[in-house]
Amino acid sequence: MNYSRVNINAENIASAVYDAIGSLEPSIYELLVWMEDNFGIRIKVNSGNSQGFHMISGLAGLEYYDPSINAYRIWYRNSDCEYRQNFTIVHEIAHILRNSPKTFGFSDGDIYNKDEEERFCNRFSAAFLMPKDLFIEKWNAAGKDITFKKVRMTSIFKVSGEAVYYRARELKLI
Repeated sequence: MNYSRVNINAENIASAVYDAIGSLEPSIYELLVWMEDNFGIRIKVNSGNSQGFHMISGLAGLEYYDPSINAYRIWYRNSDCEYRQNFTIVHEIAHILRNSPKTFGFSDGDIYNKDEEERFCNRFSAAFLMPKDLFIEKWNAAGKDITFKKVRMTSIFKVSGEAVYYRARELKLI
């Protein structure tokens, strides 16, 4: 498995999408609108407290195409905190983007390799919700205390502390 290639592709794609949207702060809503406007891909996001999704153990999220509504459905676990849900929703959007024939060449290799696909989706979610340049700028402005930096980044980017920690590590800030 070539995580380096997967990481670079996910980072580049998330950055390109973020730049194409043109918003200073990453927005899940704007990402959903962008997907529909640019690819004609409709996505409905649903809380995991309906349709029996909450009964599936071990899943933070799930995406699938629903022909009855001509759209993809994304389910997230409603028992997770809001910031964790944000990461999960974008992770599931990354599955749709990566596996869509309309992704204008955005591929990270073997589409049937689940480990690489999950890595891609995690990295895409991190890179979209915490854009590299903006993250580094905010990280450097948050003082010297690592704990304070993590709390500050969590507040700014609306993601979990765990996501902030891994993003900071990926960017070699810690």
